[in-house]
Amino acid sequence: MKSQWREQLFHQKPSQSGVNFLLLPMSKAKATKILGICPRTLERWTEVAQLVPQYRLILLRMKAFAQEKRLRAPLMTTYQVWVVGKIGELFGDIVQGIDKKPLVEAIIEANKGEYTRANFEQEQLRFTSHGLGEIHHVE
Repeated sequence: MKSQWREQLFHQKPSQSGVNFLLLPMSKAKATKILGICPRTLERWTEVAQLVPQYRLILLRMKAFAQEKRLRAPLMTTYQVWVVGKIGELFGDIVQGIDKKPLVEAIIEANKGEYTRANFEQEQLRFTSHGLGEIHHVE
């Protein structure tokens, strides 16, 4: 996994339409590129991410949208990529030789509050404000 995934997620090229890029969905291929992982790893991590209620709700909405609009595959929001990236960091923190998935799932279950949309927005503000030369301490 790329160590700079947050920078890539929060500092994407502005859209031509002027719409905030954080509001635009992305493909799973783009998500794997931002995170620096293979598609199979993304699938494993998104399985764990479904333990987060807000993630699961958005996943259901994106799947319904994809079916309604006859898209080939569901899209991902930047919030979803952020959750998956944080889960990937947990996988990376656990030493080799341990069955990681059950341990990560237990950590997620115990700390669901760390994966909220509000926390995502606070982190996004820290990154974008810092990128503009401003420093904000968001609590």
